[in-house]
This record gives sequence, C-alpha cells and structure tokens, in this order.
Amino acid sequence: MKKALAIAGIFALSITPTASLADHLEPKISEIRSGANLAHTNLSDNNLLGANLSGANLIRVDLGYADLFDANLSGISATNLRGCPRFLPSGWVCENNTLIQR
Repeated sequence: MKKALAIAGIFALSITPTASLADHLEPKISEIRSGANLAHTNLSDNNLLGANLSGANLIRVDLGYADLFDANLSGISATNLRGCPRFLPSGWVCENNTLIQR
C-alpha cells in the first residue's frame, strides 16, 4: 500500500504545473527571455541591463532594485509588482506597482 501511495504522489507531482511549484523562486538565466512566463518570480537586485523581455509575463514579480536599463519591455504584462526596478528604459515608469510606458 505504501508503494502505491508513493507512486501516486510522484505521479501527482509530475503533472503539477511548473508555475505552481516555482512561486517566488529565482528563475534560471535561460528562462529570462522574450515571451517568458516569469509570473511570481524574484528578480530583485538582478542586472537585466539590455535584456529582451518583450511579451514576457511579469505579473506579481519582485523587481525591487532590479536594473532594467535599456531592456526591451514591449508587450509585457507587469502588474501587481512586489517592488519597482531601480532603473528602467527611457519612457518607462513604475506607478502603483505596475510598469507603464509613457
């Protein structure tokens, strides 16, 4: 019986969506790219200078003190942030925990 429960547990974890397991974790460098789903990740204090984040999902991301200077933020979803970046590309602001292009 214990073996059956262990196998069932392993199976359940193998089909659990990755995003639910990665809540508030730091992503791997390879995951920080255009179109990436970075929701709920911790990018605080990261140097993302010139990064291509176009189309990325940045909802509920911690960007506190991150450096996004000269990053490509076109088409991003960045609301309910847990911290605003220290540097943003020209024309971008962080207001009410949301990144807005002006």
